[in-house]
Amino acid sequence: MGALTGEKLLRAWEAVRELPDQEAVLRLLALAWPKRARSEWAQMPLGERNALLLELRAATLGRRMEGFAECPACGALLEFVLDAGELGEQLRAQLAAVEESGQEMARPVNTADLIAAGAGEDEEQARRILLARTTKLDGNAGDGVLERFERINRAAEIRIELACPECPARPALDLDVAGFLLREIAAAARRLMREIHELASAYGWSERDLTAMSPARRAAYLEMLSV
Repeated sequence: MGALTGEKLLRAWEAVRELPDQEAVLRLLALAWPKRARSEWAQMPLGERNALLLELRAATLGRRMEGFAECPACGALLEFVLDAGELGEQLRAQLAAVEESGQEMARPVNTADLIAAGAGEDEEQARRILLARTTKLDGNAGDGVLERFERINRAAEIRIELACPECPARPALDLDVAGFLLREIAAAARRLMREIHELASAYGWSERDLTAMSPARRAAYLEMLSV
């Protein structure tokens, strides 16, 4: 795996900035692991894909993940800090449990399924598309298959329980790993471009020179400019 830093980060941001989230994630994975075909990423179960996205996040931006949510009870701002490495291990443990129990009658949802479901006119139609693609429903086994579908795909979910500082609520947040990472990539690319602009304006260095520098060196030069 190659971390998306420096010039690679800017290329990744350019490549995904106008794509729908699921297509953007496939492009990110292809940039980080260029030897794998797009079809392989598209068919990978979401739990495994999300674990790899967390590995990519840790390599590119570090393990510490900071985020915000809104309390559904009182509207207060909730802050949370997560560890990308621990979350990846959690997903892999959940995946192992699913694999041990077998996958007859239903299989995990993958990115290709989500892209197909995105063509649905509403949430209910999208759900029907997912079920049609990933389960073997019949008149006798419907309830059991639906239960199996839900159990398999919980292995791809990360649920975080938060405590509101303003009221007794303890809301649960379902973390969208793909969306979270895409937003972070965009923010990191913009920060890097601001650093490049400031340092290039001051020293006349090229973008190539500046993206080849480590973040620590760029930060040291920026600090000297502010003195």
